[in-house]
Amino acid sequence: MKYLNCIDVSDNQGVIDWAKAKAAGVEFAILRSTRGSGKTDYQFLNNVKGCRENGIPFDVYKYVYAKTVPAAETEMALVCELLKENNIHCIIWYDLEDKSLLPLGGNGITMITRAAEAVATKYGFPFGIYCNKWWYEGVLKASDFTNSFWIAKYGKNEVVTFKDAPIGKTLDFMQHTLYGWQWGSQGRVDGIKGNVDMNLLYLKDDEPIREPEKESDIPKAPEKAYVKAEAATKFDKGLAGVYKVKAKSGLYLRTGAGTNKNAMAIMPYESLVRCYGYYSEVNGVKWYYVVYNGLVGFASGEWLF
Repeated sequence: MKYLNCIDVSDNQGVIDWAKAKAAGVEFAILRSTRGSGKTDYQFLNNVKGCRENGIPFDVYKYVYAKTVPAAETEMALVCELLKENNIHCIIWYDLEDKSLLPLGGNGITMITRAAEAVATKYGFPFGIYCNKWWYEGVLKASDFTNSFWIAKYGKNEVVTFKDAPIGKTLDFMQHTLYGWQWGSQGRVDGIKGNVDMNLLYLKDDEPIREPEKESDIPKAPEKAYVKAEAATKFDKGLAGVYKVKAKSGLYLRTGAGTNKNAMAIMPYESLVRCYGYYSEVNGVKWYYVVYNGLVGFASGEWLF
């Protein structure tokens, strides 16, 4: 068995000096992708750049807030679009730990997880599950899944470094492939201010370590820069559903609500779009926040049926 020292980080760690972190022993990283609002983690692009420049392979995680299938699909679509925009191909780890999900029960959590996985799979991204020992044994219906798991289980509540990593140990209660063990939350790593989560990743002896992305993998800026859609301002669950474009000449998908917003694509007549109930209103017209062919943006509700 081979082991990799790994950290998982978000904008909670602020600006990271990735050169120092690598020199301190970081061999892999798992980066938070989007915040609860759906906006990109404030340090995500800096962290991607730092990992790429210093030859550190990485995955991403999505902390889950969704409590319905449509919401789970929307959350995951935003993550996949972020990865697609930045030419990233990696595992997406579905972070199940928020206590607001507990009322869903095991069956409900299985439903949202499978919905999110279906979206990730459609985009071509591998999908894994993160949770702690209590969730694995007492909240999830773990038998519903065949995915790899990344598990949190801490020992003593104390400051740790990579020298304290549980090399040679594993989690005996696991019934699934153990991809990673988050073994500490008060890690100290040079280049990072304050605490950082510490992980140990497991690889078989004959399993190659993923090659880090090279500078050449970073996409060049297109001639016409892509503008990410604005956030919707309102929600009406009655609007959720699949719609068809009824404009014979096609309908623009825009970055915001209103005909003055930039066009992202033209959606042909009778093409299908999905709305999850989010929208913005301009001059009495509802502009639905929709997903179309992997893009997320706004379309005039007057031309959808």
